[in-house]
Amino acid sequence: MLKHLRWPNLLLMALLMFSMRYFLMAPIIQSHDLHLLLSHWSYAGLVLSCVLVAAGGYLINDYYDQEADHVNKPQKVLENPEKALNWYAILSVSGIALGALIGWQAGLLNLAIIHIIVTFLLWKYAESWKGIALLGHMVVAAFLAILVFVPILYEYIAISVLYREAAASARYLLYAGLAYATFAYLATLVRELAKAVEDIHGDQAAGYRTLPIKYGIPFTRTLAVIIQLVTLMLLLVFLVMQLQAKSWYTAAYIFLAVLLPGSLALVRLLKSNQLSDFATVSTRMKWFMLGGIGSLAFFYFDLMYL
Repeated sequence: MLKHLRWPNLLLMALLMFSMRYFLMAPIIQSHDLHLLLSHWSYAGLVLSCVLVAAGGYLINDYYDQEADHVNKPQKVLENPEKALNWYAILSVSGIALGALIGWQAGLLNLAIIHIIVTFLLWKYAESWKGIALLGHMVVAAFLAILVFVPILYEYIAISVLYREAAASARYLLYAGLAYATFAYLATLVRELAKAVEDIHGDQAAGYRTLPIKYGIPFTRTLAVIIQLVTLMLLLVFLVMQLQAKSWYTAAYIFLAVLLPGSLALVRLLKSNQLSDFATVSTRMKWFMLGGIGSLAFFYFDLMYL
């Protein structure tokens, strides 16, 4: 059962959430002699709650995707579907309950609605939305974007105090969160489109109407290219801003660890003809996303030590 949990993806999610708190939120809030509300252990519990919900999402996806997986990934087909369904319920309920507990500790119990909504979206995606052109890809991309804002929402009280004390810093924090959410959304959407092409034969066998099935591989590739171009252009604007501010180390990191892998993914996408090519694009997009997440740590160390 463990092999169905996509551990690299779960670790990437956890890295994103820890980076948001310790490399972006904490330095800004603490610079004004304020404190985050959640303790280190409580925040670790929040990260775990999100990872549990995501892990449950992977299991329910594999449960509904068995017919397609017999073609696309026969080595990963569920051996015991009923057991997987039980574990899905355990993981999802545990994630929701833990999220509610951490929300209560933060003085905002109603934040548990986030975990409930995400659990519903992941179930609905697996049950039917995955087979609808573009909709399923957008839902998965939205999940990563929501994940960026979860640390901010759970520290709503602390950020409200920050806004009263230093509105400019609070706005910077929110704008930075929006920027990373946008990056996560666009990069994930491109990766999902590449994966849809890679899995086209199994999806056809399952009766899905994904974007490449409904509109063709060339159209899907063109859409992915356009989205990736927009993403890279936004990053290029940010790079220019760093150069104008003479943040040389940050600019070098953005170029080498984010723009370069993203550009290589784009080149591969433009040349993709075989299904294996799209699998390579998917892998390169994961490195692209990892570089984007790593920029949070680099900005922090650039500011503090370089």
